[in-house]
Amino acid sequence: MRSVTSRVRVRYKETDQMGIAHHANYPVWFEIGRTDLCRAAGFAYADIEARGVLLVVTEIGCKYRVPFRYDDEVVIRTSIGELGSRAMTFAYELFDASEVLHATGFSAHVWLDRETRKPLRGHEDVMAAFARWRDACADG
Repeated sequence: MRSVTSRVRVRYKETDQMGIAHHANYPVWFEIGRTDLCRAAGFAYADIEARGVLLVVTEIGCKYRVPFRYDDEVVIRTSIGELGSRAMTFAYELFDASEVLHATGFSAHVWLDRETRKPLRGHEDVMAAFARWRDACADG
């Protein structure tokens, strides 16, 4: 039960006139965490796609607790929430630099054949690598 930690800063263009980060940024931050977890597991997205499979998003959810503001550091902790043969869920926790929890979320994904776009089973070695990162986040 491990997680990958990524860090970004809230940029000015990501905020409204009150300096609060817009909610549309959270899925982007989730993607940063998801990409970093894949890389840490040993399979960058490009490596996965080179095998002829796609890992596509089917659902995203986010529970907003405390807003981020301009120039806040966003600490993204990403783990695997659920892991099935054809689908998986990533879990996310977003903290600030002081370890205050700002949001939790998830993204659900399904494996597809790149050519046919039909669901298939994830490759065993990729699934085994992802299994090491399962359930580290508390609220995904």
